[in-house]
Amino acid sequence: MKTKSLVNAAVLALATASWVSGAKADSSAANCEVYKKSVADEAASGACSFSQRQGYVDIKLKNGDTYNLSPGDEANSYKDQKGHAVKRSASGDRHTYKWNHFRIVVNFGGHASGGGHAGAAPMGGTPADLKDLVHGRFVGGEVDDELTRRGYTSVKNEVSGDEVYSYWKSKKGECVTVRFNASRHVASIVSGPAVDCK
Repeated sequence: MKTKSLVNAAVLALATASWVSGAKADSSAANCEVYKKSVADEAASGACSFSQRQGYVDIKLKNGDTYNLSPGDEANSYKDQKGHAVKRSASGDRHTYKWNHFRIVVNFGGHASGGGHAGAAPMGGTPADLKDLVHGRFVGGEVDDELTRRGYTSVKNEVSGDEVYSYWKSKKGECVTVRFNASRHVASIVSGPAVDCK
């Protein structure tokens, strides 16, 4: 019994250490278009930095403005650092983050870390072959077995509070993030930048 407790404690310590070391978000180069009431903001538009980790998104614009977005209760909904609601939509390598009076369009096309494959789910979308797993009957390790059966390879896991974020690569190399809630059911599955699976 003592040996089992020691082994469990060691595993927990290693998992915590790997989460702490891996929790820092990696940045991807992108191009951002900023629009205020449908008018392009030339000072803010241009080369930008984008990072996403555990559902949180950071966007740093050319003019130095930074937006830190926290995930909301629904898919593709966020709050910025000031508590304003933000909605995300995605089409291919373009993410659009929309506030009430302005929007930021993040373009990943042409950048090594953001490139996709034909037929891949849009960034921030759920791959068609995994939609049935979201709020489905599978739980915990059953989800891992099902993802493996469907040709996905596990990359890493991260813990944040009661939730677990599991990163998987498809056969074509696309990266998906599976978010497990406290009961270890799948709360969401989203396609993300390739850098998330490194």
